[in-house]
Parts: sequence; structure tokens; C-alpha cells
Amino acid sequence: MVPHLTFAVLLAFTQSTTAFLNIQGHNFLPTRHVKAHSVSTDGPTVKEQLQSLLAGAPDNALVCPVSLEPLVKTTRFIGGADPQYTCSRFGTIYRPGPVYLDLVPKEAASTPIWERSLQEFVQTDFFRNPLIAFVYERGWRQGFANAGFPGIDKEFQLLQDFWGEDVLKGTLLDMSCGSGLMSRKLAEYGSAARLFAADYSEVMLLETRRRFSDESSLAMPELVRCDVARLPFATDALDGVHAGAALHCWPALEDGLREVCRSLTPGGKFFATTFQKGAYGVPSQVNDKGGPSFRFFERDELEGLLKDAGFTEVSVELTGQGCLIAKCVK
Repeated sequence: MVPHLTFAVLLAFTQSTTAFLNIQGHNFLPTRHVKAHSVSTDGPTVKEQLQSLLAGAPDNALVCPVSLEPLVKTTRFIGGADPQYTCSRFGTIYRPGPVYLDLVPKEAASTPIWERSLQEFVQTDFFRNPLIAFVYERGWRQGFANAGFPGIDKEFQLLQDFWGEDVLKGTLLDMSCGSGLMSRKLAEYGSAARLFAADYSEVMLLETRRRFSDESSLAMPELVRCDVARLPFATDALDGVHAGAALHCWPALEDGLREVCRSLTPGGKFFATTFQKGAYGVPSQVNDKGGPSFRFFERDELEGLLKDAGFTEVSVELTGQGCLIAKCVK
């Protein structure tokens, strides 16, 4: 009886293996069997359908920060799902981490801290310190009230009034999101088709993720690490961009403003807050244009920078002692 049982097992294994190979598109079946079950060539094969499913499609917003060509999300299964984004032109691969998708160009990401300028260290690397991320909503940001910042609730109301429902229902970016103050307001409002929270600081993105996780009712935004001077967003892809208390921290400010304008759809809106010179009672800061400190602005100076970046409508208002609120339309 044993030989008969063994033969039956082998027969069943052979039949199942044959069926599997046929699904994969390999012609391992006898000719007569193939003829009896010929497949129409009018549509994609099962193998082609599986490849298409795993290959994904070009993202309608995210692009390679170097080529500005669409990123294509693909997924491999090696002991589990392994998603990655690939530049459709150069083939550069960007792999999401456990918290955020890092889209800083690799040559910039590999620059050691001792090779970075004092300007970059003060305006950018300062906020990559875990201590700053920890204290940001534990007194740091609240201190901006001394310079006239109205507070996040009032700032969101101003943004909401300026953007309107059409923008709020679109694809939104909270650039230099910090600990996610405005990102949480936008998520709570809940109308965005797609919400990105982006920052250059790894620890700020970690803090944003932590605070969203603490508020389980809020949908997590797409967290992206990027350089505002080389935004990984397609031209005309965004409906609204917010940058709260951020412009004075952008080392390549002019490039960053141009990138924001490029990424906005025609009619898209940019809302930003920053500091006027003398905001804390100091007549002038050391940094007037990219020096080794934060860059504060005169009102007409900021208006000029925004117009030079390509915005067709620009309004800069002073609130309190030294908070400048910019409202721009592409």
C-alpha cells in the first residue's frame, strides 16, 4: 500500500506544480494541454497583471528632488512588504523609513556637520537637536507671542479664511512643519485630499509623528524629510502651502520661495509667518542676507522677495510688535 500512497502524493504534487508554473506564464505544460486551454493575447497575462500591480504608478505629487521626474512606488516582498520610490528618469531609489520618507538629495544628506556653513548650522542644524524638538511646544513656540505671533488657533483661522474651502480640499503641504502644530490643525479640519508634513529636521518629524500618535483620532499625514530649496513636489501639484515661523530659518531663502511657487498649482496659495526686524526690541539683526544668524525682514523687503519668487498676488501684514504674515497667490 505504501508505494501506491507515495505515487498518489507525487502525482498530486506534480499537478499542483504544473498549475503554478502555468500561472507564472512558463510553457512547461504538454503541447496538447496548451492547445486545449489556449489564452487570448488580447489582454494582459496573469503574470503581467501581477507585475503591474506590484510596480505601481507614478505619484501625482512626489518627484525626485534632483530630476523633478515622478517617483514610482514599487513593492517587493522579501519576508514582508518592502516599498520603495524610484526616480522614473535616473532610477534613484528612495526607501521610506519607519517614520518618514527621506527625499533630501543624497549628496546633501551625506554632508558631515563639520563641513556645513555657520549659516546652515544656525538656521537649519539647530533644529535637528532633539532638545529643541522636545521644548518646541513646551515653551519655545509659545514665546513667539512676545513678538506678536497670534498663536496657532488664530493663525489657523487666518489661514482658513485666506485659503477657502477649495484650497483646503486639495493637496496641502505644511513646510517646515516643526512639531506639527499646523499639520494637526489641518488634519483635525479633515478636508484635505492629501496632506504632507515636511521638514529638514529628522527629530522634528519624529516629534510630529509622536504627537499625531498621541491624538489617535487624527489621520497621520505623509511625513517627508526634504530641503525647501529642492522640493520633491511636482510643478503645479500643490493647492496650498503653509510655512509657520519658518522663512527666517531657510538658508537658501530665495531658492526656497521659488520652489514653493513652482510647486503650487496656478491659483494656489501660500500662507507664511515670520519675524520683522526689531521683533524682540532689537533694531537690526546681524543677518540681513544669509549671514550666520536667523534672518528677520522689513515688511517691504519680504514683499519684494515673494514677488521675485513668482507670486502674482502678495500681501504682507504686520501683527503685534514683530510678526509678519504673508499671503500669496501663484
